[in-house]
Amino acid sequence: MLKRINHIGIVVGDFQEALTVYSMGLGMKLDKIVEIPDVQLKIGVFKIGEIEIEILHYANSELPMVKALRGNYPGVNHICYEVEEFDETLKRLMENGFKLIEGFPRKGVHGRIAFFIPPHSPEERIEILEVEA
Repeated sequence: MLKRINHIGIVVGDFQEALTVYSMGLGMKLDKIVEIPDVQLKIGVFKIGEIEIEILHYANSELPMVKALRGNYPGVNHICYEVEEFDETLKRLMENGFKLIEGFPRKGVHGRIAFFIPPHSPEERIEILEVEA
């Protein structure tokens, strides 16, 4: 079951410039920077109320997982839905034509994650998240 929107991921070409634009231009406060080495990803996390905005920068857009996640296309990349029953949600999505991206599920910044391509929109990406307690 979906609980809430956890975050929105936005891919950028220039990480430092994007952090400046979101901090200075929009007046948002940078909460933290996280690095995920195996996919050469830097994430700048900003909070707006209960929702986070994740600024995503992939150093190597040629990695297979990065290509599958459309990490080489700047702009809004995905919406992450926090779920209560991860395994059941994973199964239901796959039974309804959502394509699980290779390499998922796996551990993410906040807990267990999986990315999907919806059957109606091959450019769209949806993430589900089970937050660690």
